[in-house]
This record gives sequence, C-alpha cells and structure tokens, in this order.
Amino acid sequence: MLKMIDLPYPFNALEPYYSKETLDLHYNILYKGYVDNTNQTEEKLALARKNNDFANIKCYEKNLSFFGSGAILHELFFENMGPAIPTEADLNLLEQIIKDFGSFDAFKNQFNEASKMVEASRLVLIGLGS
Repeated sequence: MLKMIDLPYPFNALEPYYSKETLDLHYNILYKGYVDNTNQTEEKLALARKNNDFANIKCYEKNLSFFGSGAILHELFFENMGPAIPTEADLNLLEQIIKDFGSFDAFKNQFNEASKMVEASRLVLIGLGS
C-alpha cells in the first residue's frame, strides 16, 4: 500500500513563485488522488489475481502505471522543491538555453506550451481511476 509522504515544508514556503493554494491543491487533492487511485488499483489487481480473472488486466495495468507515476512524480517534486535560497545565476545554463532555444523567452514559451499538454490531474479529479 502506497502512503502519502509528509510535505517537508509549510504550504506557503514556495511563495511568491508557487502559491500556498497551488501547493495545497497539488498535495491534498492531486497527489492524494494519485495515491488513493494507485492503492485502489492494486487492490483490484490483487483480487483479479486471486480469482484468476484477467478480463480487465489491461485497464488495471494502465491505471497502475498512470496513477503510480503521478504519485511518484509528485513526491519527487515535493522533495526537490523548497524555500528560495539566494544563489548566483548559472550562466552556463543560461548560455545553453539560449544556444538550444534561441532565447530565454523562447524556452519559457515552449515550456509553458508543453506543460499545457501533460496528461494529468483531470482523471484524478473526476474519479476515472475506479
């Protein structure tokens, strides 16, 4: 059974870059949904194995992959984010971004557009994991 990790900082720790409300949504709604749906899918898969009934195996495996990876990716996010620590800009990274994308604005534009296409929370929010 998958268990939610504790958030390693307060919900407002990432402000002003990531709002308290957004972090709360990701932790208490989306992440919780991924964990809950992973556990429900594992239970259904265990029952299918017990009953030797694999009619829905493709669905269970797809759901387990989707919800399990959603939980893991949120944990990676929570564990790798934290309150802002003043640092110097990494000029090598900026130079590479400009080399690869043409400009920092072009990088931001592609990043923002790509993030709109990520398959994610809609399934958790409307409960299609059951």
